[in-house]
Amino acid sequence: MQTTPLNLILLGLFEPEQELRELHVFKKAAENLDEDLARRAVLLDQLYTQGTASSKAFKEMLLDYTRLFLSPGTPLAKNYLTCWKTKLGDNILEEYLSYLEKKGFKTEKDIKELPEHIVPVLEVYELLDKEEKPEYFEKFLSKFILDWSKLLEVEARHGFYKNLGKFFTEWAKLEAKKNGAVP
Repeated sequence: MQTTPLNLILLGLFEPEQELRELHVFKKAAENLDEDLARRAVLLDQLYTQGTASSKAFKEMLLDYTRLFLSPGTPLAKNYLTCWKTKLGDNILEEYLSYLEKKGFKTEKDIKELPEHIVPVLEVYELLDKEEKPEYFEKFLSKFILDWSKLLEVEARHGFYKNLGKFFTEWAKLEAKKNGAVP
């Protein structure tokens, strides 16, 4: 995996770990982000540090993570492209897998998460050449990323996850402008 500021921020979508606190990945991401996103990333670092500092704080953060991302059925944060079929179309999974295959991406058969989870979808976006990003953004991100971000902001109880939603809202708006798809 290529390490980009966005890839570092994506670590916030994984189960919280106390070991991640010492790495200050969100602060490291801030070093290579534009000013507004950098401020948000520094705040994420502070909130992650606070959320993993004590046993009680960690349990609260883990509880919200579980509630948002691991709820039975459709998770509150709706992390999969197939959760957004009404916006992306009934064949979104087939279209996405076809796109990956056409671009030479390999999907592993023994993986825990499906390739249509938000993390690999955004990782693929980061790996694309600049001229490939607008098409990918339009087809697989633009129709749901702001709604997904807002879900995080609204549904989260923990400050880290609320602000992670705000980060992605700002990121999506900037990417939409770059790709000519202003929301």
